Amino acid sequence: MKRIANPIIVLGLIGACLVVYLRIFSAGFVGFDDEAHVYANPFLNPPTLRGVATLWQHSYKRLYVPLAYTMFAAVARYAQVPEHLERSIGDTVSVDPSAFHAVSIAFHVANSLVCFLLVQRLTRRRAAAVLCSLVFALHPLQLESVGWISELRGLGSSCFALIALYALVRSRQASDEASATSRMLLAASAVSVTCAMLCKPSAVALPLVALAIDRTVLKTPWRRTVVTASIWAACVVPFALITRSIQEVATSGESLWWQRPFVAGDALAFYILKIFLPIDLCVDYGRTPDSVMSQAWGYLAWMVPVALFAVCYRIRERRPITWLGALIFVGFLLPTLGLVPFTYQAYSTVADRYAYLALIGVGLMVADAVDYVRPRKLIVVVTSVALVVLASLSFNQSRYWASNSEFLHHTIDVNPDAAFAYLNRGRAEQANGDFAAALADYQAYVKRKPILLRAYVNLADVYFQINQPAEAERVIAQSQKTPGLTAEGMSANDFGNLGMLLMQVNQPERAVGAFSAAAALAPSSLEHLYNEANALSTVGQFDKAETAFRRCIALAPNLAGAHTGLGIVLAEKHRLADAADEFRAALRLQPNDPAALDNLNKAENLLGTGGP
Repeated sequence: MKRIANPIIVLGLIGACLVVYLRIFSAGFVGFDDEAHVYANPFLNPPTLRGVATLWQHSYKRLYVPLAYTMFAAVARYAQVPEHLERSIGDTVSVDPSAFHAVSIAFHVANSLVCFLLVQRLTRRRAAAVLCSLVFALHPLQLESVGWISELRGLGSSCFALIALYALVRSRQASDEASATSRMLLAASAVSVTCAMLCKPSAVALPLVALAIDRTVLKTPWRRTVVTASIWAACVVPFALITRSIQEVATSGESLWWQRPFVAGDALAFYILKIFLPIDLCVDYGRTPDSVMSQAWGYLAWMVPVALFAVCYRIRERRPITWLGALIFVGFLLPTLGLVPFTYQAYSTVADRYAYLALIGVGLMVADAVDYVRPRKLIVVVTSVALVVLASLSFNQSRYWASNSEFLHHTIDVNPDAAFAYLNRGRAEQANGDFAAALADYQAYVKRKPILLRAYVNLADVYFQINQPAEAERVIAQSQKTPGLTAEGMSANDFGNLGMLLMQVNQPERAVGAFSAAAALAPSSLEHLYNEANALSTVGQFDKAETAFRRCIALAPNLAGAHTGLGIVLAEKHRLADAADEFRAALRLQPNDPAALDNLNKAENLLGTGGP
């Protein structure tokens, strides 16, 4: 029986994950950073070696996680589909989301299996390892990490983190501490730590977690413990410093130094509540430092985690696994508790995905408690029921990730002030022609977050589409008067839309800037370059317009409009013979082009009469 136990456990874990996350396989993209990180990432669409190399050389979206983007590129390489408008998100895509979801689920299954192996090594108790890995695999808090394509970054980082911890424990338990096997395992753990940081910077907690494992359960001598922790710290600190240097913390995410322990205490209390009562989960809880410190409970919430932590400390000699579980829980959450401000605190200090690895600590504490309680039959029944409840809650929660519409509606239901959800729901509604709903959502967004340029662009665009140009012009004027306006999150298409709107309200000088930004973000886009060239011509910047039109022709020699536009620019520069050549080229491509024909006649008349 012992020989078939492991295969049964492996198959059981895999089967449980497949059943619970069944809906995720057919889920789509969601309007929550999937655009920026995946389907509209200019370095991954299409995926190329040059694009991936650029992501290794430079940060992207205030993150340096090149290994994660390399994984995205590898999946995208085999997930290519014909470019089409995906109405559920209101965007054009050329990759199949199901491929990314399959990889995410595979990572979560792998992480659950490594969790089992790690805990079995630590506790020497197979039942405890099974229970811990099931809590880790099935808890509803894990849905965000598994269901959100962009969080493939975190799943990959967690996989390398778990491998590093497993290699460390194997090394410590080797019969000869100085053996080649032990040294090789330690070296492999350091490489895995580095890979974890290259996927997501929250892996910075690994040296502290390793220290906790070494001292509480493995009883490793201090000297060896410090040496290993120092090596791991040397692996994480450079990337932590890079992240710190490229990330900005918005004013709404900042807090005074004395407030940070209260913010951290509130975050821990929040996670404890969601562990025991995992309902009303969403991606944006709006729990910013300001919101926490503006409530009386923000000054009291810390008492709950401190009291529980004190209990675990008191029993650390009798229940070292429980103490280790508490340390792992806090250790993996530490980078995102707000003691050091981070970017996402502008939205919320807490997020389900931050608790992904911390759930191992919860699993350890649960497994240790189950091992302690008697009678055995009763606790087995209670535990089994609890696991079924967790799995059921997770399966139910997965429906909110099945489609972008469900995802955004649920987010707003849980947190009506989740501004991003109104913006992205409005984009999908606009793409589907539901302009009234889109208008209401854009207005709701501007009311909650009036400093994002993208919202004004979309709102004005809807007004034009429903034939209310005066309202569109009012919105554009309002945006230009808004202090602190930011272009954060603006894509090339957003800037292109802004340029078209500015042209429609007779602001070509501003339109040039918008089209230039669009062309800079998508240098291979003929549409943005052509619009930029026309706008430059309109405002009389003929040298720059000529350059832009010639780039258009280099990209698309058969684009008649580019030849006509170039001809007009050359005529304005008094190069009539060259202009006439371009008009003729346009007419060869499009014989009935009235602009080319009219301008050619004018140019030939001027040339024939010796005009300028």
